[in-house]
Amino acid sequence: RRLLHAGTVGAPWASRVLGDAATAALDDARLDDAAAFLRRALHEPLPDTLRRRLLTELGSLEYFFDAAADGIPRLVEAVRLPAPGHERVHAAIALGTALFGRGETRAGAQVLRTAAAEEPDSAPARAARVALVQLSDRDLELRREMYDWLGEEAERCPAAVGPAGRALLLRYEVTAGVCSARDAVRRIRALLAEPAEPLAEPFLLGTLAAVAQWADELDEAERLVDRALLGRTFSVLHPMHHALHNIRTDLAAARGAWDWVLAASRARSAALRQPGPANGDAHALIALVETGRTREAQHFAEGFDLREAPDSWELNRFLYARGLLRAASGETTAALHDFLECGRRQASRTVVSPVVTPWRSAAALCRFALGERDEAVALAEAELRLARVWGTPRPLGRALRVLGVVTGRLELL
Repeated sequence: RRLLHAGTVGAPWASRVLGDAATAALDDARLDDAAAFLRRALHEPLPDTLRRRLLTELGSLEYFFDAAADGIPRLVEAVRLPAPGHERVHAAIALGTALFGRGETRAGAQVLRTAAAEEPDSAPARAARVALVQLSDRDLELRREMYDWLGEEAERCPAAVGPAGRALLLRYEVTAGVCSARDAVRRIRALLAEPAEPLAEPFLLGTLAAVAQWADELDEAERLVDRALLGRTFSVLHPMHHALHNIRTDLAAARGAWDWVLAASRARSAALRQPGPANGDAHALIALVETGRTREAQHFAEGFDLREAPDSWELNRFLYARGLLRAASGETTAALHDFLECGRRQASRTVVSPVVTPWRSAAALCRFALGERDEAVALAEAELRLARVWGTPRPLGRALRVLGVVTGRLELL
C-alpha cells in the first residue's frame, strides 16, 4: 500500500511486489485494487516482457470494469512491444477478444491473423488461429469461413491445427448432428492424451468440456473446467474465460441446480460489456420457469430488447428459454414463434443437434396444442432422428415422449 502512493523506485523488487499485490487482489475479486497496483507498476522501469504482461492484464480489467478507461489502447500498446512469439500472441488474443466484443469483428480477426502470420508453423500461431475460430461464432460469415478453413487444414495435415483445432472440429460435428456421443467421448480421450500446447490448452480443455457435458459426462466436464481455470495462464479478456464460466452454468442447469444458476446470474457484474442476453441469462430464465416463478420470469425476460441484440448462439438460447416461459404462460403462438426462430437461427450456423437446444420438441408440442398435428409429428420425428444419432438417454427420452404425445402412441410415453 505504501508503494502504491510512493514515487518511482526504479528497482526490480518494486514491480515484483506490485505485480504480486495485483495478482492477490484479482484472486480476491478486488478489481479496483488490482487495477491500481497494475497502473502503479507501469510507472516503474520494466523489461518489455513484463510491461506487456502488465499492460495486457490492466487493459483487460479496464475493458470490462472501467468504462471510462476502455482498455483497448493499453492492449494495442502491448501488442506493439517487441516480444517472443508466445508473448505477442497472448497480447493479440486479448486485443482480438476486445475488438470482437465491441463488434469490430474484422479488425479483431486481422489482429489475430497478423499474429499468426509472423511464425505460421509455430504453436503460438496455432493458438492465434484457434482463438480466431472460437471468436468467429460472433460473426456468421466469418464463422463459415473459419470452419471451412479449419476442416480443410485438418484434412490436409491434422498436426497443423493441433489438438485444440481438432477439438473445435469435434464440437462442430456434434452440433451439426453427425457425431454420436460414444464417438465424441472416444475422441475426447484421444485428444487429451496428446501433448498440450500451453497457449492453446484453454481452448482444448474448454471445448472438450462442452462436448463432455452434452454427452452427459458431467463429472468429466467439471474436471476439465476446473483444470483449465486452476492452471489459468490467460487474462479475463480471453475467449475461454467467458466460455468456461458458461460451461459451469450449463453443468449446474444439467443437474437441475436452479438455485446455483439464479445465484450466478445475480452475481454477474453489470459492467460486463455484452450487448444482448448471455448464456447465464437464458439459464436463469429457464430456472425461474422450472421453479414456478412465472411472474418473476416474465419481468426478467422483459429486461432484454432482443431487437437490439447482435446475432449469437447466446441469443438463440435465450429465444428458446423465452419460448419455454411463453408456453408455460399459455402464450402458445408466441412460444412457437420463439422456438422456430431459435431453430432458424441455429440452422444458419449448421447447428441442428438437440443437445444444443431441443427446440423441435418444444415447437412440436406448440403445434399440437394449436391443432397442427401433421407439422407437430414432422418436428417430433426430426428430433427423434437427431437424438438417435447422438444416442444419450436425455435427448432420446424427451424426443420419444414428445412423439408419443403428438401421435397418441402411449407406448412411447
